[in-house]
Amino acid sequence: MGDREPARHHRLRTVVGSLLLVLAVLLAPVSVLGVWMRNQLLDTDRYVETVTPLASDPAIQDAVTERVTTAIYDGVDVKTLVADALPSEGAFLAAPISLGIENLIERLTREVVTSDRFAELWVDANRTAHDALVEVLTEPGDRKGSVSVDLSGVVSEVQSRLSSTGISIFQGDRIDPQLELFQSEELARVQAGVRLFDSLATFLPWVTIALLVAAAFTFVDRRRGVLAAFAALLVGTLITIALFAAARWLLLFELPAGGSTSAAEAVFDILTRFVRGSVRALLAVGLVGVLAALLAGPSRPATALRRWVGIGVSRTGDAAAAHGARLGGFGEFVSEYVVGIRVAVVALAVLFLVVVEQPSAGAVLWTAIVVVVVLLVVEVLARTASAGRETEELAPSAPSD
Repeated sequence: MGDREPARHHRLRTVVGSLLLVLAVLLAPVSVLGVWMRNQLLDTDRYVETVTPLASDPAIQDAVTERVTTAIYDGVDVKTLVADALPSEGAFLAAPISLGIENLIERLTREVVTSDRFAELWVDANRTAHDALVEVLTEPGDRKGSVSVDLSGVVSEVQSRLSSTGISIFQGDRIDPQLELFQSEELARVQAGVRLFDSLATFLPWVTIALLVAAAFTFVDRRRGVLAAFAALLVGTLITIALFAAARWLLLFELPAGGSTSAAEAVFDILTRFVRGSVRALLAVGLVGVLAALLAGPSRPATALRRWVGIGVSRTGDAAAAHGARLGGFGEFVSEYVVGIRVAVVALAVLFLVVVEQPSAGAVLWTAIVVVVVLLVVEVLARTASAGRETEELAPSAPSD
C-alpha cells in the first residue's frame, strides 16, 4: 500500500505535466499569430514601414507597370483615334502607331515606378490600403476580403509625362487601377478572431512560457520535464511554421485571375519576415534546449561525452596548476561559487535573448556556443584553483631555524 501512493502520485504529476504541455503547444501558434496580427496587420505605421521596401521590389514594379499601362491604354480607343487622324491612304499605320504609343506608355510608367517619386506614392497608397484592411478585419459587414493598392497617383504621373511629349489624348477621366495584393474571402469572416487575438496578444505569450516552465517542474524527473518542455516548444513552433505556410498557399491560391503571383508572394513574405525570423529563433531555442537536456541524461553517449569533458577539464586544470598557475583570490572565488557562476552565465544568456529585439536563429545558436565555452573556462579555472590548493597542502613545510 505504501508503494502505491508514490506511484499514483508520480502518474498524476505526469498526467498534469502532459496536459500543461499540450495546452502550451496549442497556445504557441495562437500567441505568435496574435502578436503578429496586432503588431503588423493592425498597426498602420508599422505596416507602412514594413511594406515601404516593396517599392523597389522588381515583382511589385513589374506588376504596377503592367497594371498602369493597361489601365491607361485601354481607357482610350487609341487605334480609332489614330486612324481618324490619318489620311485614308495611311490607315495601315494606325496599328503600328498605336503599338508605339502603348510601348511609350509602358516605358514612361517604368520610369515612374523606378523613381524616388514612386516610393512616396507607394507609401501613401499603402497607408490608405491599410485602413481598408483594418476595416475588413475588425468591422462587421458584407465586404470583400481583399487588400488593394490604389495606383491612381502613378497614373497621374504617367499622364503628365505623356502630355509633356505632346500626347494629350489620355487626359480627362480619372483612372483608378488597383493592384490587388491578396484576396481571401476568409479575411472578411474572422473579425471575432482578430478582436480576440488583439486582446490576448499582450499576455498570451507569457502564459505559454509559464505553462512550459510549470510543466517542466511538474514532472517528477526534472530533466525529463525540461526535455519535454523544450520538445513541446519545438512542436508548437513547427505547427506555427505549417500554419503560415498554409496561409501563404491559400492567399496565392485565391488570387484572382490576372493577379501577379510574384507580387503577392513578395507582399506576404515581407509582412511575415519578422515573425518567420522569430519562429526560427524559437526553433533554435527548442533544439538547443532538447540537446542540452539529452546531454544531461543517463544515455551512454551523453555519459561518455560528460566523462570525456570532465577528464579534459581535470587534465587542463591540473596541468595549469603544475606549471605554476596561481589564481589567488579570484581562483578561490570561482572554485567556491562555481555552481552559482554556472547559473549566472545561463541566466545572462537568457536575459540577452529576451532583451535583444527579435533575435535570429543564428544569435540563439551563437549564444549557446558562447555559454558552453564560458562554462568550460569556468570549470577549468575552478579545477586549476583546486589543484593549486591541493599542491600547496601536500608540499612539505619549510624547516624552521
